[in-house]
Amino acid sequence: MDETFQTFNRVLCFAGISFFSKTNQLSKRWLLFQIFNFILGFLTVAFTSGFMIVHFNNMLLFIQGACIWTTGVIMFTSLGVCLLFRGKFLIFLNEMVFKDSVLDMPLIVYALESNRTGRLRELKDLVLESEEKFLRFARVLLKTYIIIATVCVTLYLCCAIYQMINSNDNTLRLLAFDMWFPWSLENFYVYVATFIFHAYAGYLCCIANPGLQSTIILLVGQTIRQLRIITFILQNLNELSIELADNKENWQYCCTEILSECFKHYVKIKRFTNRLNVVCRPFYLTLILVAMMLVCMCTVKIAISSKFSADTMKYYVHNLYFILAVLMICLLGQQVENECENLESAVTEKWYLFDRKHKTSVLIFKMAVSKGMPIYIFGSITISLPTFTWFVKTGMSFFTLVMSVLEG
Repeated sequence: MDETFQTFNRVLCFAGISFFSKTNQLSKRWLLFQIFNFILGFLTVAFTSGFMIVHFNNMLLFIQGACIWTTGVIMFTSLGVCLLFRGKFLIFLNEMVFKDSVLDMPLIVYALESNRTGRLRELKDLVLESEEKFLRFARVLLKTYIIIATVCVTLYLCCAIYQMINSNDNTLRLLAFDMWFPWSLENFYVYVATFIFHAYAGYLCCIANPGLQSTIILLVGQTIRQLRIITFILQNLNELSIELADNKENWQYCCTEILSECFKHYVKIKRFTNRLNVVCRPFYLTLILVAMMLVCMCTVKIAISSKFSADTMKYYVHNLYFILAVLMICLLGQQVENECENLESAVTEKWYLFDRKHKTSVLIFKMAVSKGMPIYIFGSITISLPTFTWFVKTGMSFFTLVMSVLEG
């Protein structure tokens, strides 16, 4: 557990985000650094927007600049969400990650403390193993995001440096990313400072975008894990109750008490998910819509360029990263839907065996679970695998349109 939190802390601190710091969560120095990076993110969007406006009549340069602009917009949104909702993220992490909230259920506490066999032992193993697997997955995913993003930014930087070295024009001032600046780059020192700004902004993207998305996956993944645990309890309600009861005559009472515990915890998870969705919705919306444009533009650049040149490689990696980012968010939403469906089936499993009081509790639970926990991006549109299919189809439609314009 500590290894995962240390990894997240080391990565996010490069952007001034101190969510995972045990001692400096509310440090003013980290807050000032976070504000500085937020302002730098805004400047990145402004300069890339300027480049697109200046080269609006040149379709090829416009597309090239759009690839950078879209990345800057997602970075700026990520930094903005982390800054504006800094306090809420601290609450979310303390509520769901730093402390395993499934331990609020007396049944889970008893299962972890006891050495009994049977279903209680299976429940104990599920709680411990699922936590270890889910934290390891979040850690590996964050590192994967960082590696792909770093390779992409490094390719952009190296391609610019390589072109300058091979050029015979000593006055050539190539930059890694397409931005417009209100100052001249003829002065070498001004150029070096501008190039450093480029490099810093590029590597900031490697921290901000993966950092926020991995944090969201960590939070939503914890809710998925806890839904899975509740489902296991309800699927094995009879056996667990018999193991807990002193005699088989009390199993009905134990069943109703365990069901009540599960219902209370489900309500807690649902409230948490609703609050998290409100905070993360701007990021979800920006990521899906802007990434759709980026994938389209990168694909156009690949289609009109030499397929295996060093300059084209950066667009392959750029494209891969954002397709993976959108796919992971959609898989996350789909998994939440699947777990809610499994839970709904588990609630009504063998309901006919119980007394009237228990059946009433089952009906109430059934009504609550039937609404699910959909992750909305806007309106009634949810994040799920069909959303990813729509993302790919729409991106390819834009690609076809842009290519027809270029060929015409």
